[in-house]
Amino acid sequence: MFLSSNIRIEEQGNIKARIFIVFIIVVGLFGVIGVRLFEKQIVRYSHYQELAYNQRYKEEKIMPVRGEIFVTDIYSDTKFPLVTNKTLWAVMIIPNQVEDAADLANKLGPVIDMPAGDIIKLLSDKNTVYIPPLKRKLDDDTEKKIEALKLQGVVLIPETYRDYPEGNMGAKFLGFVDNQGDGKYGVEGYLDKVLKGEQGKLVSERDILGRQITVADSKLVLPKNGKDVVLTIDHVIQYMAEDIISKAVQQHKADSGSIVVMDPKSGGILALAEYPAYDPAKYTEVKDYSVFQCMATSDAYEPGSVFKVIAMTAGIDSGAVTPDTGEYFEAKVQVQDAVIWNSVKRAYGYETMTQVLENSDNIGMIWMTQKTGEKAFYDYIYKFGFGVRTGIEIDGESPGAVKPEEDAIPVDLATMSFGQGINTTEMQLTQALGAVANGGLMVAPHIVKEYIDKNGEVQKVEPKVIGRVLSEKSAHEITDMLISVAERGHGKQARVKGYRIGGKTGTAQIPKKDFRGYETDKFIGSFIGFGPTDDPLFVIVTRINVPKDVIWAESTAAPIFGDLAKGILNYYQIPPDEAWKEEQIKREKGLVK
Repeated sequence: MFLSSNIRIEEQGNIKARIFIVFIIVVGLFGVIGVRLFEKQIVRYSHYQELAYNQRYKEEKIMPVRGEIFVTDIYSDTKFPLVTNKTLWAVMIIPNQVEDAADLANKLGPVIDMPAGDIIKLLSDKNTVYIPPLKRKLDDDTEKKIEALKLQGVVLIPETYRDYPEGNMGAKFLGFVDNQGDGKYGVEGYLDKVLKGEQGKLVSERDILGRQITVADSKLVLPKNGKDVVLTIDHVIQYMAEDIISKAVQQHKADSGSIVVMDPKSGGILALAEYPAYDPAKYTEVKDYSVFQCMATSDAYEPGSVFKVIAMTAGIDSGAVTPDTGEYFEAKVQVQDAVIWNSVKRAYGYETMTQVLENSDNIGMIWMTQKTGEKAFYDYIYKFGFGVRTGIEIDGESPGAVKPEEDAIPVDLATMSFGQGINTTEMQLTQALGAVANGGLMVAPHIVKEYIDKNGEVQKVEPKVIGRVLSEKSAHEITDMLISVAERGHGKQARVKGYRIGGKTGTAQIPKKDFRGYETDKFIGSFIGFGPTDDPLFVIVTRINVPKDVIWAESTAAPIFGDLAKGILNYYQIPPDEAWKEEQIKREKGLVK
């Protein structure tokens, strides 16, 4: 009896165990089902909703027309197209519609400049149901010739491409549009959404076999065409700048060169020319992709002595020095463990601050910056916008690089005073010098003048005044110092006879790739300046990279400035200051100092 009870207890235990196992299995199955339901209904809801939508509806994209890009000049309202849209043709073959492959190939081949044998080979594969376009970018004449052949299975497809009526003019700031219709680099990249517009669509309902239900309602969403863009670029000045920089780079056998011209009052970029450039209509043929970058905005560099203008402005406007403040300076000075020389390695002796700029004396600049003090010096660097993007409408702009104030040591301050140990772009230098030319008010550079929608409504871009970065008095004092540099210092070749021009040269060393010192045989020449100084019409920054014949910027970058400044003054029909012209002639003859 005792044994029988134990057996019953054991059987009851087994039954409970089985029930528990079944329960666990059932709960597990429901758990798996729940997880799958959660995944399908919650996690992947959008995916399955899209599948269901695509089974029921068919969407056909309607592409918008991309906006075009124009420039103007000062003497007319004419808009000169730099970038337009052009319809070209692609030819393709539908194999199952071809009746006589040999006949088709023999007739089509010569028209599209393709061997008939190649076409026959493509059509001989019985498994081929689709052949990609044989040729693209066929013009209207070729399209008409193909149409006239009336070949079964040959289809012509219109395709829209960007066209460049002025060739590669402005290519470095324009960018291009890729095969997917996306803007890349330059203005095309920065304003891609504005230029591209919004695509439309036609939505129609389909039956279970995928056929359109003709009696069902269709939904049409019209595309929003992109806006046209009119740039601040002046057609004539751009042409002059491109001609001058290309000749200079070739003359000096330099690696490359760049020019930026800006109206200091509005911030509008009047020209941005670089050499070498590329043909945006043939961008796929470019091997070195770095040529796509706009050097003036994306390639930050140590500017060298042109930065002395900014450093001196900090000293003048902070009250640390005046243009006439003077001191005796040796050929070298030791700052911490570094011994720093001036460029000629001989003492200039007594110099005023104006003469420090005229002689481009590193030792005088270090002394001036030490008197200004680290905090004030950094305040002006930040005021002038260094270390921050200017916001110009060109894709890929660099902010440059400024060593944080808390990490700077005395030798950093010393080298920054003459443009080493700080990275800037030409556009930042243009913006900063524009503030001096504009009486202390800094205006952000911009390259877009206005937007025009397809209804003809115009949206003008107003100048963006950043604010006052130095007093009007200080701006005038710096201007007088820069005039003196152009007349008596290293900027003589930037002068234009009869006009007051102010500016500063800079010959910058290039850091080695490992950042351990500088290259001994490679330099970058720059010049920054503006004129006429009484009422400035333009700020110009020129840059020439690694010239092979001469080192100093006074022989490379300064003449580029002078040639372009002369051309702009003639173009604007600004009469010379006869008194100033006479004084320049006397100075050249040694009659006045």
